[in-house]
Amino acid sequence: MIKRLLCVHAVVAVVLSFADVARCDQATGDRFVDPPATIDRYLVESWRQTSIEPSARSSDAEFCRRVWLDLAGVAPPVWQLRTFLADPAPDKRDRLIDSLLDSARFANHMANRWNTFLLPADAAEPNQENAAAMHGWLRQQFLKNTPYDHLVGGFLTAGGKSDRGPAIFYTSRNLEPVKLAAATSRLFLGVQLECAQCHDHPYARWTQEDFWSFAAFFAQLRLSDSDMRGGGQAIEDRSGGEVMFPESDRVMSPRYPGVSSPPETDPTDFRRRQLTIWLASRNNPYFARAAANRVWAHLFGRGIVDPVDAMDSSHPPSHPELLQFLADYLVEQRFDLRALYRVIARSDAYQRSSEIRDATRPPADSFAAMNIKTLSASQYFDSLRQNVLMGTGSPAGAQTARTEFLRRMDAADADPSDFPHGVVQVLGMMNGPEMLAATMDQQSGLIASMDAPFFDDADRIETLFLACLSRPPTDAEQAQFLAYLKTTSEQPLKERLSDLTWILLNTAECFVCP
Repeated sequence: MIKRLLCVHAVVAVVLSFADVARCDQATGDRFVDPPATIDRYLVESWRQTSIEPSARSSDAEFCRRVWLDLAGVAPPVWQLRTFLADPAPDKRDRLIDSLLDSARFANHMANRWNTFLLPADAAEPNQENAAAMHGWLRQQFLKNTPYDHLVGGFLTAGGKSDRGPAIFYTSRNLEPVKLAAATSRLFLGVQLECAQCHDHPYARWTQEDFWSFAAFFAQLRLSDSDMRGGGQAIEDRSGGEVMFPESDRVMSPRYPGVSSPPETDPTDFRRRQLTIWLASRNNPYFARAAANRVWAHLFGRGIVDPVDAMDSSHPPSHPELLQFLADYLVEQRFDLRALYRVIARSDAYQRSSEIRDATRPPADSFAAMNIKTLSASQYFDSLRQNVLMGTGSPAGAQTARTEFLRRMDAADADPSDFPHGVVQVLGMMNGPEMLAATMDQQSGLIASMDAPFFDDADRIETLFLACLSRPPTDAEQAQFLAYLKTTSEQPLKERLSDLTWILLNTAECFVCP
């Protein structure tokens, strides 16, 4: 049994390659010649029909902060922001998008995000060994740009050591079919199938039969002693494991959601492999749509279907044709997530400003103006360390501080368009050790660097704004900050800069992705 599971990934790769070949005969047509323009056409037509006035194109500074936070998980370094703002080339935004998508930062940021999605909250804390092992496996997949259907196949057919890579998806849920069915349907199908666990879904089409038939795909999972090097336990599938329909002695046979016929026969009765093949097939109407909707939600702060894991009749898509186009494009690109991120980020819609002037703010689900997204705790801390602390302190100490900050501030289930932190957390941020380190001249690399003689006060103020808010100051802000530096000249310069740094780091603007 263990040997069979060791071969699973190779088998799945072959099986999915057949799915890839099958997808190649899909006619692409003109709709994929210029995907960013097609995205914009769908949206512009909807704005015309609803008389919505979209926002203007974002400034270079606003765009640069946004795309760095979205694709790299951190605000732009000051020197790279200066270079970008000074670049007159018309294609500089496209080049920045491409460079970030091809960077290790993108892989690391995606691993951070997917760790949060894939693991239960109590298992996803960064200091947990399981979370670190999962993160490492995910990072490698995103570095290699593993096709999304292959990546998901790696989860759904995971076996071997129970404390390594995708196997943790199962052990963190105690191999319970009910929990695994609920998580898998939410994450990979965008469906809250667990709402039908105890009774038929009150709003959607799902029945108890649907839920328990889907749970049967995970009924054969077991933990056994491993004969691999290092010992420990391993995940394997054993024929004979079943789930029973509640309050009955009826054994549930596996069945795909929304499909009346049973799955194709697997020679070894490996049910999770059956499920993986169906996910990547054209007969599955959920998989590509759910993936496309999740990518859109990442970049826009909300999905075309919102919430992203409730794609049912009670949550219709705001732009159904656009969602279908994105799903079709993802399939046409053989589930290349980077390709989907690239075309969405290149669209005019993604590059519109979040600022509305002299007009009523359009509805969030119109995507006529960029939705402002609250930074995650990791985005804020990593930006602070990179641009303000500038690497001061030991790496071990920095990691300890990061872990403590995430534990104190993180809100895994928070809506990115809402501010998730309460008064206690905010006060802890304003007066916490991170803020103390960032504003003390002995620890702040930013403040120390501005003591150079070639800096004048105007240069110092501009650098503070670029480091904290990723933009130059306005004329009014420049004048106000210059006045403060001059009227408090009895204080040492570093103390005055420390005061101004504290102010900027605690503004609402510093906590958001514009």
